Amino acid sequence: MFNSETLEVAIGMVFLFLLMSLVCTAIKEWIEGLLKWRAMDLERAMRTLLDDDTGETSRLLYHHPIIFSLFQGVYQVDKLRKSGFNMWSGADKHMPLSARRNLPSYIPTGHFATALIDQIARRPPPKNTPTAAAPEAGKPGKLAKLDIDLLRQGALGYSAHLRDIILSAIDYADGDLARVRKAIEQWFDGAMDRASGWYKRRTQALLFIIGVVAAVVLNVDSLHILHRLTTDKTLRESVVHRSEAARAPAPAVAASAAVPTIDLTALKETRAELEAVALPIGWEHDDRDAWYSVAPTQFCAASTVDNDQVTRRCDAGHSPFYSWLRIGLGWLVTAMAIMLGAPFWFDVLNKIMIIRSTVKPHEKSPEEPSQDGGTPPASAPSPAPQPDAAAT
Repeated sequence: MFNSETLEVAIGMVFLFLLMSLVCTAIKEWIEGLLKWRAMDLERAMRTLLDDDTGETSRLLYHHPIIFSLFQGVYQVDKLRKSGFNMWSGADKHMPLSARRNLPSYIPTGHFATALIDQIARRPPPKNTPTAAAPEAGKPGKLAKLDIDLLRQGALGYSAHLRDIILSAIDYADGDLARVRKAIEQWFDGAMDRASGWYKRRTQALLFIIGVVAAVVLNVDSLHILHRLTTDKTLRESVVHRSEAARAPAPAVAASAAVPTIDLTALKETRAELEAVALPIGWEHDDRDAWYSVAPTQFCAASTVDNDQVTRRCDAGHSPFYSWLRIGLGWLVTAMAIMLGAPFWFDVLNKIMIIRSTVKPHEKSPEEPSQDGGTPPASAPSPAPQPDAAAT
């Protein structure tokens, strides 16, 4: 069963990972905003969804008035390049940074469905698209009453994949245009879930790289910090006190099309928090030389085996190679913890705090022994005899 000391050590490590994750997440968001990864994934997902290798159908949708109002600039289909990230997204081409800088990072589901239905029913198919039958009502500028028949006729002018999707939605809707729109919205939501998977995988990889760099630059050795928290009661209590003060609701991160900037105030506050906790972070702690060889020293001191192999291992334990290997393992643990993200560690911190709040009073006030078969409780002292009034 966990005691309060074990929980306090866990709180200290979780609090460390939370603070480091906040710093690295801010840097990650800034990098993603500069590279416009959300816009890139959205554009790839739309071309994959529409089976649009040339980008012409996507261009018509991006330039539809209801979507064109979401961003500034134009969709430059001629800028599409061969992609080196098809292992992440499944797309063979991508839009370079210079061309996707102004593209939207988010398109509402209703906007996409409205634009696609209007494009198919009232506008001509994209250039160089093999058609089964050219729609008669597809001339530019000609507006006809939007109905199922017009949508069915217009779908014949697009690729086989998109045509089958639209015709299937029409058949499922049984002539109801509102149900067709709903089916297209669900189709789009499914594709966006896939795009979210691309984004999350890339984000985790980026967060791990940032975590490794931060762990090395700041020398955040998780194994060393765990050792200090286990042996230093004062440090442990200080970290727990700061952790209790940090249990505020985590702010939600809203997706924005604008390029985010690093919140310098938040970074300064996080840095001040790390300094206030006084965790052994950095390159100027006097106890690190002892930590580098603590495990080999304890092993060799306790060993009574007299052979050359044990002697060689003890000598190797004090070598710089094993010292740096131990430090590198601590950095790796820190980076992997950062990769889980600040929201994860915030939830873990809250749960451990709740467990500690129940364990702490239990240790201070142990349960009374049961009266069934145990030691009988001490009887209450009998009251002192009262003097007899008649005797007086």
